[in-house]
Amino acid sequence: MKKLLLFLLLFFVGMIALSQQNEDLLKEYNNLYRQLRSMSSEEAETKVRAYIGKAKTTSESRFIGRGYYLLALKSGQFEDKIVFLDSVLYYTKDIKDDKKFPLYAYMTKGVTLYFNKQYPEALNNYLLAVKQAKASGNSEAEYDMKNNIAILKRVTQDYEEAEKLLLECMLYEEGKDKMYVSKYLFTLLQLSSVYYESGKTKEASAINTKGIELAQAQKDDFFKHAFTVNEGINSHIKGDFKTSIETIQKAIPHLEVDDILVAEFYLGKNYDALGEKEKAINYFKKVDTFYTKNNDIFPPLRESYVYLIKDAVAKKDERKELYYTKQLLKIDSAIHADYRYLSKNISKEYDIPTYVANKDRLIEKLEGKNRRITNERDWIVIASSIIGVIIIGFLIYYYRLKKQYEKRYNDIIEQSNATIEEEIIVKNAKPQAVSLGIDQQIIEEVLKELSRFEAGEAYLTNQISLKDVAKIVNTNSKYLSKIVNSYKGKNFTTYINDLRVDYLVSHVQTDTKYQKYTIRAIAEEIGFSNPEGFSRAFQKKTGLKPSYFIKKVRENSVKKQ
Repeated sequence: MKKLLLFLLLFFVGMIALSQQNEDLLKEYNNLYRQLRSMSSEEAETKVRAYIGKAKTTSESRFIGRGYYLLALKSGQFEDKIVFLDSVLYYTKDIKDDKKFPLYAYMTKGVTLYFNKQYPEALNNYLLAVKQAKASGNSEAEYDMKNNIAILKRVTQDYEEAEKLLLECMLYEEGKDKMYVSKYLFTLLQLSSVYYESGKTKEASAINTKGIELAQAQKDDFFKHAFTVNEGINSHIKGDFKTSIETIQKAIPHLEVDDILVAEFYLGKNYDALGEKEKAINYFKKVDTFYTKNNDIFPPLRESYVYLIKDAVAKKDERKELYYTKQLLKIDSAIHADYRYLSKNISKEYDIPTYVANKDRLIEKLEGKNRRITNERDWIVIASSIIGVIIIGFLIYYYRLKKQYEKRYNDIIEQSNATIEEEIIVKNAKPQAVSLGIDQQIIEEVLKELSRFEAGEAYLTNQISLKDVAKIVNTNSKYLSKIVNSYKGKNFTTYINDLRVDYLVSHVQTDTKYQKYTIRAIAEEIGFSNPEGFSRAFQKKTGLKPSYFIKKVRENSVKKQ
């Protein structure tokens, strides 16, 4: 009985101590969070790393995740911030009773990716954040993320979905006991933009009036002038170009730099519609100046270059026409790369092939056709002599190469079974620690998942990417790249290609279908996009051309029969 009482006493003391330790860690996290902005990077790194060390002595992964979240907030480097946020998610993703995590990690990661133009990944994290917010009952976070998703939908011209989300956010804010006015005005401004961009001018005017009245009541000049510009743009959409000019010009002196550019773009469109071409061109040139300086532009403003190209053609200024055409193609290429995975509604109204053809025509015309014609007779004499020497050298070289190829082929066939045995040993070996800046537990999990990935032969999937494999093995692209480089001794592309080549070498000896296939068919069968890429990878791995290897396997198969 005494032993039982002693055990219970020790148990409850341990529980109280653990509870106190968790309470202390939470308090320390809150203090660090409040002080983070005023700390230097070095001080923050030292204090937060110390906090993570304490957290790892407990069984509560939520505190470890919070530590990495603080590192992410303080980090100024995009890559480091993403790595820290992935660590947060690793430690908190399975927590069920925490209202803040992993929710905050998904939200912060989504915003970080958005500002680095990784829009598909940003959208995915926004959606995960919405799911977490709903599960934890955090309505504020849910509608913040819906607002962010609506912005992405607007940029990709999915106006119907953007409108639906923004209306939800508007109604949510209106239904609160205490409205967050700035957030509400921002939602209205986005909704106004969606309406005028989708041609719903009546609805846009109603929202602009509502926004201006509320902004005036709140003495918020920023939103007041922003809604004024939106109404000026809306007047342009209606075809009332003079009213549009007057309205926009009233607000321009009070706008921020990025907003001024959009306003001036519509001033240019207004003046062009009124026949004042030179005034219009001056505004469109401002868009080009901004893009040249920042190498970035709001997608709708790319239309400035259509006007600039037309103006150069009318003035027969081929150098400017070429310059503006190159700029337009550069912008369209960037827009396509940034947004193509988000929506099927990216505008197709621009005749890009025509611009490409015009660019080539202008280059040829401006460079001229001042090519010198070589004397054909002299070249024939010189070429004949050189060819004779080359043929003799080639015959000698070919004989030696043939012998080398035969030896290399026999070595590959003999080593194929030994390679299988080596792979089994490697798979059963425990990975040695390598300093990658990644938690060793994560590394071991990823290596186990990679072994399953290899055994499942998913590498035979065509165009499988680093991102695809990272998803399969439950990690991020940066972690996977580092682990493959360090533990597989090669980059990711070579790793995948070598797996495919090893698969072919192993199977072609026993599966006769590969012996009947063309090189193109084999390439497609084992995951390569084209025969050239397959041939390069095969030769890099084996030292032989695949055509020679398949031919030798075929010949040996016939001999055995």
